Amino acid sequence: MSARLALAAERYRPWRALYHYSKSKMRIDPAYAETVRVLGHSPRPLLDIGCGAGQLAAYLRAHGHIAPILGVDIDERKIGIANQVLASENARFLVSDATSFPEHHGDVVMLDVLHYLDDARQIRLLHRVADSLAPEGVALIRLTLRNDSWRFQVTQWEERLIHLIGWIAAKGWNYPTREKIEGPLLEKNCRVTLRPLWGRTPFNSYLCTVTRPGGLEVLEGEYDR
Repeated sequence: MSARLALAAERYRPWRALYHYSKSKMRIDPAYAETVRVLGHSPRPLLDIGCGAGQLAAYLRAHGHIAPILGVDIDERKIGIANQVLASENARFLVSDATSFPEHHGDVVMLDVLHYLDDARQIRLLHRVADSLAPEGVALIRLTLRNDSWRFQVTQWEERLIHLIGWIAAKGWNYPTREKIEGPLLEKNCRVTLRPLWGRTPFNSYLCTVTRPGGLEVLEGEYDR
């Protein structure tokens, strides 16, 4: 385990199960390293939709990210923990529905949120994400695509399991297709790229990178699909 990862996970030491979960997620989840690669040195305020207990914010801070962070999540307990471990570091966390976050102008990260929303709310949220981007801002959206792959089947099983044990408060599994992701963002005249982000996981995860015309060109990184 790297020193930076250990530093980020150590924040959650008072909650034994959460500490071990956080340490494992920071090590395995490829979206964390990709967020640092793309946004780690961004000076723009960051909105983290579905922030949980603030693990991504803690990971970013451990890697030198210093811009303001606003995290929103519907789980009041997790938000309380996030504020406890990061409130002194230019970060704040609010209990909020994914589509009802405060006005924002900067970068956006949203990991594994869309499939908890129906079609109309997915469109509304994607529109709001696009509207929240600064001229050179970047949105990173990790999602599960609906298709006929074995990875999609595994993802469905895993999602139902974590809901069964009570880790995720939201309900519903409305996995979008590529067209349902790209359509609302293209309506806002955004540049959209969608690529696999599997890492060492068996899940059907994709990363959608969103920028505005004339904004920052996000180069594809070297990572394990």
